[in-house]
Amino acid sequence: MIDFNSDTAFTQHALDAMTERTRAAIKNIANQNVEGFKRYEVRFEDLLREAVQEGRSEGSVEPVLRRDESGPPGQNNVVLMEELAVLGKAQIMHDYMLRRAAGYFSHIKRAINGR
Repeated sequence: MIDFNSDTAFTQHALDAMTERTRAAIKNIANQNVEGFKRYEVRFEDLLREAVQEGRSEGSVEPVLRRDESGPPGQNNVVLMEELAVLGKAQIMHDYMLRRAAGYFSHIKRAINGR
C-alpha cells in the first residue's frame, strides 16, 4: 500500500531540493569571479539514500544547503560548466517531480469524481 502522506511529503521535499539547488547554482554563477568565494551545494539524494537504508520514510528527508569548502583557502571553487550542469539536472528533476505530483492529484480527482 502506498503511504500518500509520505509520498506527497517526499515529492514536496524533492521539489524544494531542486528549487534550492537552482538558487545555489545561480548564486554560485553570480560569484564565480569573486576571490575566495566558496560555492554552495544542496544535499538531498545522499540523505534520501541514508534514510531508506535506515528504514525511515522518504518523506522525512529535507534538503540541506551547505558551503563547499573544498580547494585552497582564499581560492574560488566555482566551475561554471559544473554549475550549468547542476542547473540542467535540477530543471529535469523539477519537471519530473511536478509531473509526478500532477499524476497523483489527477488520480485523486478521478476517484472523487467517480470517473
